Amino acid sequence: MKRCLLVAVMATALAAGCSRHEETQATQQKKSPAQLELYGEELFNERCRDCHMVGDKGGAVGPVLTHVGSARDRRFLERVIREPAKVYPGTTMPPYDTFSKKQIDSLVDYLSGLK
Repeated sequence: MKRCLLVAVMATALAAGCSRHEETQATQQKKSPAQLELYGEELFNERCRDCHMVGDKGGAVGPVLTHVGSARDRRFLERVIREPAKVYPGTTMPPYDTFSKKQIDSLVDYLSGLK
């Protein structure tokens, strides 16, 4: 009887721990990239790659960015990320003004390194 009780208690504890982990994962999956604080290449892959190609991966809506670090300076890249319509009137690129300064800096670092 003690053994059955111990098994039941352990199974309940294990199930409770697993369900908490699933709740945590579900909460994290619902957060936006800005809330998850993604940075650099990871942020690019999450928010930019659907429209922009780097190497042989990405979309074709926006310009190819494979060598953008050779063609554009940091200030230009930051401005395009924050206010794309001011740089390219009529663009379909949305402004990413909700990104933190740290996120913008990391994204500009990543793009600047594409040479």
